Amino acid sequence: MKKIATNVVTFIIIAALLIGGFLIYKNYNKKKELKEEYSFVIKKLTQKTELVVTDAAVSTSAKKEFTSEKTKDWPAWTEPIVKSVVGRTIEMEIPIKTEFKIVLKDITNDDIIIDNRNNLKFKKPLTVNVDSQVEGEIEIINSKSGIIDKAVDVATSGKSAQEFFTEKTQDAVYSTSEHVIKDEKSIEKVIKHASQSLEDVLNISSDRKIHVELTKEDLVFVNIDPKSNEK
Repeated sequence: MKKIATNVVTFIIIAALLIGGFLIYKNYNKKKELKEEYSFVIKKLTQKTELVVTDAAVSTSAKKEFTSEKTKDWPAWTEPIVKSVVGRTIEMEIPIKTEFKIVLKDITNDDIIIDNRNNLKFKKPLTVNVDSQVEGEIEIINSKSGIIDKAVDVATSGKSAQEFFTEKTQDAVYSTSEHVIKDEKSIEKVIKHASQSLEDVLNISSDRKIHVELTKEDLVFVNIDPKSNEK
């Protein structure tokens, strides 16, 4: 009887050691896999300094007025335009495209959480740079004193003229970015497509299938367009 009891105790001890060893090994492997998972995610994310949010761009147009007072210091080649606005106001229409770029370069292991279902979450908000640019030709669309003549159309159609007007209308570009940041529909669109863009980057050529679902609190929008002294 005593021998049987001894054997039972021995069996229990061996079983406990085996189970303990198995759990330690399993926990070690889990930690190793998790470490590899984090390294994989960080490597994927930081391959790019910024990630353009696919399908989230916003195309709009802005308007800006110029009076004769505003044009007095313009270069000589703008003379046909300047003559057309003496004592009058001309309105320009500016086609603008706004893009959204997630800043990825500074993300580290400490900034992310990956759960056991491969859901990726961020501990602190990601910065999204809001970048608006003139896309297409700036056009004179209205004169408050009458019709714009053909000489003005010719003067504004060249590359140098467009570059000049782009510089003069930079404040409208900046204001467009400010407006988009405050537009709820645009922000919702960015959140949706930012999640998908991040997933695409993480899962390309990979079987891991990491899932990303961002919320408004996960993103901070920053207007990176320069202000202008033009008023």
